[in-house]
Amino acid sequence: MKLHTKLTLGLMSSLFVVSLATAAGPGAKMGPYHAGMDCNGMGMMSGDMKMDPVARANKHLTELKAKLNLAADQQAAWQAFSGHVNDQAKKMMSMRDMMKNNAQTMPKTAPEQMARMADIMKERSENMMKMADAVKTFYATLTPEQQAAFDKVHKSHMAQMK
Repeated sequence: MKLHTKLTLGLMSSLFVVSLATAAGPGAKMGPYHAGMDCNGMGMMSGDMKMDPVARANKHLTELKAKLNLAADQQAAWQAFSGHVNDQAKKMMSMRDMMKNNAQTMPKTAPEQMARMADIMKERSENMMKMADAVKTFYATLTPEQQAAFDKVHKSHMAQMK
């Protein structure tokens, strides 16, 4: 399968899970579009995925920074990178809150719902591309050993999302 197809499928499934998970918290009354879809109860979200995006990003950044053992001349690149990660996490939190708050105003028809989800996916895709650029820029400042450590941490975080 082509990488683009895998990324698209992963993005679609992630957004689907996020949209379900953020529609209402555990024990909250579900709207008619989400009846019986309590993701936490179904085990669709586990571990770090239950954390809010900002807390999860901070946890991952702390772990990554400890493993990279950055030199003084890499600190500015780290600040730019970690700032971008935090901005993206805040956008995810905002998107999650918006979806939770708008659960009752979700369009009534399937075509309208799909159009709204497509808009959300487009926004998330644009944010993912910005994040990919930030990773690429920061990664270029790392030594080969640091790159290997970054890859290892990134791989473990990606495995947690499956």
